[in-house]
Amino acid sequence: MIQRNRITTLAFAGALAFGLSACGGDDEPEATAPAQTGSDAAGDGAEESADAGSGDMTQETEGDDMAEETAEETEEAPVADGDVPPLEDIWSDVIENANSAESMTATISGSDGTMAIDATLTGQLDDSNFQVDATIDDGEVSIIADGETYYINGDEGFWGMAGAPDAGSFAGQWIEAPAEMGIGDTFSLSSLWSDFFAEVPQDGSDLQTSTAELSDLDGVEAYHYVIDGQDAEVWVSADGEQNLLRVLIGEGQEQDIELTVTDWNETEPVEPPEDAVPAEELMGG
Repeated sequence: MIQRNRITTLAFAGALAFGLSACGGDDEPEATAPAQTGSDAAGDGAEESADAGSGDMTQETEGDDMAEETAEETEEAPVADGDVPPLEDIWSDVIENANSAESMTATISGSDGTMAIDATLTGQLDDSNFQVDATIDDGEVSIIADGETYYINGDEGFWGMAGAPDAGSFAGQWIEAPAEMGIGDTFSLSSLWSDFFAEVPQDGSDLQTSTAELSDLDGVEAYHYVIDGQDAEVWVSADGEQNLLRVLIGEGQEQDIELTVTDWNETEPVEPPEDAVPAEELMGG
């Protein structure tokens, strides 16, 4: 479904590019009233039998048995197949929503077998305003983009990976990189997002599922699908909007990736830091 090393490779390559350019539970479905109604029905039947003067308790007994069976079925019954649409029926909408979104917040964690990443991306997908916070192996970095100006705050591990000539002098402070440094030419929120979705099949007809169920994902009602032969799981919002909420690939394996998306089209603007040091000062310009 998705190449497992794609996100980690892209994120790391992007980090290197801008660094060098700049400075060189499932919820059960709620029980409905049938069990209670069945009990009431049984009670009503008993009263009618008494009024009629009938000594035959067969109907009352059967009514009680049916009420108990109905209660058990209501409590244990899984979500009906008809309540969860087949993934192939909604996948085109999921992809269209993701490709046309204006903003979002995504968390990405995983490994390609040699490198691990844990990152949060949030902001506008036209790259006008966004923030990326990432831990890549032994390096940590935060990047804020506001217009064409980028602000970078990395630790010594990050600047060392990025090839900075004196990593210690760059570490632990916000550095302002103006537009003419061209960081946005090689690193952006939209490019990371587009590259990720380039690996996602646009046609859902090949996404055969072994599980399709209604579930609770961090308090949000979602459709949960397990995809045959892909070692992958997908969660899609069940509110009619059909937004992608989570993708999980290769859980527990050496190569794995988990993507969780929230705040579709509702991401708040990120404020740039006020204490950033111009890159020219650190570069002796």
